[in-house]
Amino acid sequence: SLIDSTPYQYDPRPSHDHIDSIRSQVQTSLISAQGFYKRGKHDGAVGAAFDMLDVNRTGKLHRDEIYILFEEAVAQAKIPLDEDAIRAAVDALVKEGNDRDATEYITRVQFYAMFYRHRELLRLFEDEQSTATLRRIAAKDSTLSQAEVQESQEEDREVWMAIPSFRTEWENRKLAIFWFIIYLGANAACIATKAIKYREHDEAQAVFGTCIEVARGSAAALNFNALVILLPICRRFMTFLRSTRLRFLIPFDITLETHMLVGIVFAILVLSHTCAHICDIVNFAGADEDDIYALFGDKLGTVPSSRSARVKLLFQQRSIITGLLMVVCILVAYPMILLRRTRFNLFWTTHHLLLVMLILLCIHGTGNLLEPFQSIYWLIAPFVLYFVPRFLRETKYSTMKVIQAKIKPGECLQIQLERPKGLLWEKRVNAGMYAFINVPEVSRLEWHPFTLTSSPANDFVEFHFRSVGDWTEKVHALFEGQHQQENEDGFNEEDEVNYPLVKVEGPIGASSQGYKDYPVIVLIGAGIGITPMISVLRNLVENPGKIRRAFFYWTVRDQNALKWFPSILDDIYDADTSHIFQIRHFLTSAKYDDRDIGQILLKYAVRAQHKHNDMDLVLGRQAHHMIETGRPDWDEELTSVKEEAKELGFKKCGIFLCGPLKMAEAVDEASLKLSQQDSDFHFYFSKETF
Repeated sequence: SLIDSTPYQYDPRPSHDHIDSIRSQVQTSLISAQGFYKRGKHDGAVGAAFDMLDVNRTGKLHRDEIYILFEEAVAQAKIPLDEDAIRAAVDALVKEGNDRDATEYITRVQFYAMFYRHRELLRLFEDEQSTATLRRIAAKDSTLSQAEVQESQEEDREVWMAIPSFRTEWENRKLAIFWFIIYLGANAACIATKAIKYREHDEAQAVFGTCIEVARGSAAALNFNALVILLPICRRFMTFLRSTRLRFLIPFDITLETHMLVGIVFAILVLSHTCAHICDIVNFAGADEDDIYALFGDKLGTVPSSRSARVKLLFQQRSIITGLLMVVCILVAYPMILLRRTRFNLFWTTHHLLLVMLILLCIHGTGNLLEPFQSIYWLIAPFVLYFVPRFLRETKYSTMKVIQAKIKPGECLQIQLERPKGLLWEKRVNAGMYAFINVPEVSRLEWHPFTLTSSPANDFVEFHFRSVGDWTEKVHALFEGQHQQENEDGFNEEDEVNYPLVKVEGPIGASSQGYKDYPVIVLIGAGIGITPMISVLRNLVENPGKIRRAFFYWTVRDQNALKWFPSILDDIYDADTSHIFQIRHFLTSAKYDDRDIGQILLKYAVRAQHKHNDMDLVLGRQAHHMIETGRPDWDEELTSVKEEAKELGFKKCGIFLCGPLKMAEAVDEASLKLSQQDSDFHFYFSKETF
């Protein structure tokens, strides 16, 4: 049973008149209590709140009054508590108010004592909306000069705040800024070198004019960007570099952003190169015949005299043909980038046209019309680094044997694979890494990234993924069908299951690997984004290294998701003899309002119940980690992290997040603000990207 035995029995469903009476009273505003609180009269504020809840004016809060209060709170916040759980929360609150003694009510004195034992309850009276209204009313009564003074003070504050803001931004992004400046400088050098060369090239100027400077300058920059655009997605090479001390010099966490940035620059250079060559074609058509022969010699053969024939001659050249094909590849592939989230297969297929474009680029200058071709020399190294792993993953060496598969609540599939022998999976694997998975029975061409939930100490490789798209739904159905077949065939545990074939490319480095570089870390997972953090937590249990404190936050919308890793989290709790971990779970589908007295007292009661006997009323069972409702207040959470880290004597903390962009922005904003406010402490934030 969720509730302890008690001599008091009460009807969990009072009369409708009584319910309406209590609800009417609960919905009454807290303006009076807030007024007391703002004037510093905390006793008056708590007393006003008690009077509001004491519908029967008995000087006591009876269980039926508290029950209706909690029932209303559950309905408003959409907290998944059934009738028994609400009754358990009522019992917990009454007993907490009576210092764990069983009774039927909470007196005024006990209500006061409860608020002052747990002062976070006083936040109920900090009504930001009402204080903002008071400020607006006061502003109307103020004079213009006072408003001008206030505006001036705000401007001064913004100027002074700009200094720590710049310091914080530089500290967070100094490596990215440094390499971005190097990247811009390299592009500028490529463009300037060729532009100057062809400005002084009299024969080229006579035929093409100044357009040739733009065309050759952008061509040189295109060769450089062709090299740079491939390197960030040479994942195995990047993983190797990340394992060296170069991780302190190169921002590997932004490789995907780098790839996208270079892609934009590449498109701009292609546009400028194409436009410049259109100008060149026009100038060539009207150029003097002697100037053309002086520039090209006999490379073009006989040069016709008519303008149309000259244009036709150019369009027969290898450079023009490959150039047009490259433009077609870009026009098809680039718009599909917008469909990456909604139609991934279409995006992935068309994105490979850009590889075709780079191959065409290698052929583009082989005519040696103006100078010896160079593109192949820029691209040969990234081609090898990119295509060799792509080839190897299609061979038998990427195949892994499935040793176990489970369908978990909330459409989650767990797959355990036999860990291969060899350098990569025995020496190079680290917690927080990910890999690409292919299931040939579903699709031979589709490879999708998933983070490992196993740690380097495990003798297996484990993945968890939800059924959220076409491919994952098919894989989920394939393994689910396997389980159904086992049941129909009378499967015994001793029998070997004939699981579908699975191919894996990995392990591949990810931002979560950086946790080892900080003494204090914050791990944040949203939904299935918990997977890299589970890998890190598992590894920290085996080998904490320099980590002295690890704060773990898991937010879920679906209550079933909380059933994915209960045994793993319990094992971590039991193994944490050094008290390194602080684990928090949040059910975000519940709309918690910390200005609602019913929800505040309900949250307090749920915590009291869990503290007493580890009973989690949301889960309906005992659990080491209580499920909290609502979204985390990242300002409060990270402030608490900072204070504890400073008490331990540390000046920095790493934050690692795997979750949606909106959450990442909220956490990043909170970490930046706190870093700006305290020059002696800094948060370093990174987000998983695939």
